[in-house]
Amino acid sequence: MARRTDSLPTLRNSTRIFARDEEGSFVIFSLFIFTLMVLIGGIAIDVMRFENLRTTMQNTVDRAVLAAADRDQTVPAQAVVDDYLVKAGMPPGTYTVDVQETRAGDVVTSRRVTVSAETELRTYFMHMMGTPTLATPANSTAEEGINRLEISLVLDVSGSMGANNKLENLKDAAQDFVIDVLTDVDPGQVSINVVPYSAQVNAGTMLLDQFAHTNDHDNSHCVHFSGSDFNTTVMDPTDTLQQAGHFDPWTSYRRGTVEKMQNDGRSPSWVCRTESDFQITPWANSITAINNQIEGFTAGGNTSIDVAMKWGTALLDPSTRPVFNNLLASGDLSADFDPGRPYDHDPDDDVLKFVVVMTDGINTTQYYLRDSYRSGLSGIWKDPDTGRYSMPNEEINDRDNDGDWNEEWWYARNYGFNHGRHWIDDVYDSGTENAYELTWPQVWAEMSMSHRAYSHFYQQYYNANHYYDNFYRGSSAPRRSIGSGTKNNRLDAICDAAKDQDIIVFSVGFEVTDSSAAIMQNCASSANHFYRVEGLDISYAFESIANQINQLKLTQ
Repeated sequence: MARRTDSLPTLRNSTRIFARDEEGSFVIFSLFIFTLMVLIGGIAIDVMRFENLRTTMQNTVDRAVLAAADRDQTVPAQAVVDDYLVKAGMPPGTYTVDVQETRAGDVVTSRRVTVSAETELRTYFMHMMGTPTLATPANSTAEEGINRLEISLVLDVSGSMGANNKLENLKDAAQDFVIDVLTDVDPGQVSINVVPYSAQVNAGTMLLDQFAHTNDHDNSHCVHFSGSDFNTTVMDPTDTLQQAGHFDPWTSYRRGTVEKMQNDGRSPSWVCRTESDFQITPWANSITAINNQIEGFTAGGNTSIDVAMKWGTALLDPSTRPVFNNLLASGDLSADFDPGRPYDHDPDDDVLKFVVVMTDGINTTQYYLRDSYRSGLSGIWKDPDTGRYSMPNEEINDRDNDGDWNEEWWYARNYGFNHGRHWIDDVYDSGTENAYELTWPQVWAEMSMSHRAYSHFYQQYYNANHYYDNFYRGSSAPRRSIGSGTKNNRLDAICDAAKDQDIIVFSVGFEVTDSSAAIMQNCASSANHFYRVEGLDISYAFESIANQINQLKLTQ
């Protein structure tokens, strides 16, 4: 049977026609474009899902670190972060938490919380391109710390600091401290009160005039505190302070007048020192000005750590805010400061307060005047032409037999021992018409207590009891004293009052005895806040304190 062969050309022709048919190419291209569009749209959907998840995670992490870094937060930072993230669907293992804290005693002064989180998003379309998942990160850091600092630098410049190069070592250490604390700070962020002290603390005219106080004299500007004043850091400017007497309780009778001391090139040993660099510098922030004052320190006098701590803490207490605001308004303080210092005692209110108190010894006897010797007429007359001091003598025999012993006087030269009896009329002899009666502040400004007791009483009556009774014992003695035991108790009280107000107290015992070290350690906020050093190691103490304070120069 014959086979038909006419179909073969038809198949070949169809193939040729199909190969030449342009409509087939368009279909393939269309399918390719469609597939590409679907894929791009799917990628966009995956990207949108990724961005939505990332934004949600970032917001959650941000809220978590802000809550955890809050210094008012009482729940541990890790627990706060866990609570936020787990509730948002981020189980433990998908994030890490790093917490860094700085503490001053029990107070959290700064907290830094860092969270690094990462989860995977399963893609709907990108897996077709070999990307089955997308890593979704979220990182955040929050930090809250103290950015306003108030510091009182309470420095011992008593007489013992003049030995063994101690004062020079202190100057170097304190000046470096000031540089470290005030460098790289925002203007007005840190204020320093400089409180130099020995037997007393001279507030200076500018500062003391902001407080109500008695005006007994203008020679110096110390005040006398009562025992109860040390139970609080408060110093209300409207409460009247008793101005301390300006007198020399130490210089011997042999060179006991100011004129004699000056002629000999000596300075009186005033209980309230008058050197300009010895005055309190309140609320300062100039490195140059503060360090120039420190450079001018000289050694002299007894030691009253309690009085200095009272001033140092008062200048950190909000009760003295009116004083700060008045001095700021009058231009006596840096314009960098905003009104309102000293701020409230609240370490959680973005402010922290420090006292750095240093001594090389221990509290010693503090002298002050009896009220009857602080003001008023003294009964001692002075002839300005001869420099002779005179006073009535009621115990010498009535030499003119008129029954009036008050007409007989005793005179003592302004120095030396030329002395003797004379008649009251002699005061007004030729050349003595200008004689006048001295007030008690004038007496103490011209002679030491010992000189008065010796020249006007011992030599007049030649009886040692008259000297002792009119110098330091009995009701006739013009001076009274506070012993070291009482002053140590007062120091304990003011240190406790400061710590009760969350003031951080660093104390430095510089070449001190064991008993002094114990007292200063008890004053500090903790044993770790006390430094016992010798020689050049005082620089280490101040550097260590500055480093701890510098950790708090943070911003929120």
